[in-house]
Amino acid sequence: MSTSSTSINFALINQSINRYVTVVLLTIGVIGNVLNLFIFTRKTFRNNICVIYFLAATVSDSFSIGIGLLTRLLNGYGVDPSQTSSIFCKFRFFITYAAAFTGGWFISLACIERYLCSSADVHQRRLVTVKKVYASISAVIVFGILAFGEQFYCIDINQQLFGAPQSCYQLKQNISCQIVDSLMQFLLEIISPTLIMIIFGCLLLRNVREKRRRINVSPSTNFSTPKMPLPAETNRSAQRREAQLLIILLIQVVVFIISTFPVSIYKFYSVATIYDSYKYRHTLCDHINIHPSFSPDEIK
Repeated sequence: MSTSSTSINFALINQSINRYVTVVLLTIGVIGNVLNLFIFTRKTFRNNICVIYFLAATVSDSFSIGIGLLTRLLNGYGVDPSQTSSIFCKFRFFITYAAAFTGGWFISLACIERYLCSSADVHQRRLVTVKKVYASISAVIVFGILAFGEQFYCIDINQQLFGAPQSCYQLKQNISCQIVDSLMQFLLEIISPTLIMIIFGCLLLRNVREKRRRINVSPSTNFSTPKMPLPAETNRSAQRREAQLLIILLIQVVVFIISTFPVSIYKFYSVATIYDSYKYRHTLCDHINIHPSFSPDEIK
């Protein structure tokens, strides 16, 4: 009896989270993305290559937040079409995963771009062009569509496990789909962009420190003919914008790592224990077939 009550409580907790917590997250996400669009489309940032990645990430995050959180909110009130329609279910997972994938990789590419632009090597700085930025964005989008296209096969409705509240999920009878779907999200959407953010973020900070060191040393060591300096106000404005973009980028990297850490742990655990879970379900189903009156709620 106590186990049954516990199951009902978990269902109510899930419903409450979908109803109330999701509203808060959706509101914060929408406001944040609107502010991003307002800031990054300003004239002062219009010619900055890094901002192109930020805008692309904002658009991707808008799809991820809109589709992912909005359907959860509707699920809290029992009107989520993705739980009853196979087409909506497949598109919900595909758009949410692909958008999250592209958003993470756009931030990773922004880290690489900032690293190259901060390099003292002129050849590395010349690698960054607007044409290459748009080419890399297109490549990420195409790869994301191809990589997560498997969800049109591996995701469907009526996949509840022992009374779980979500009908739209991985095919419960297809262990290959469960492994592929979890690994794709774990490796491509979380781990790979996180590693790139950390590596190039550290290299970027190293370049920034070296640049400051060169600036501090140059006045006392450079006795050559002085070059024509840029206007002081223009130089300060450019430096201020670069500093602002660096802070924004580092904040986005930290937020991405923190927000994806719980999901990465869950996905890693689900893949590592998937065979045990599969055997358990089959054993339980066999037991139910032998003892029809048996209920999964009786499991201690």
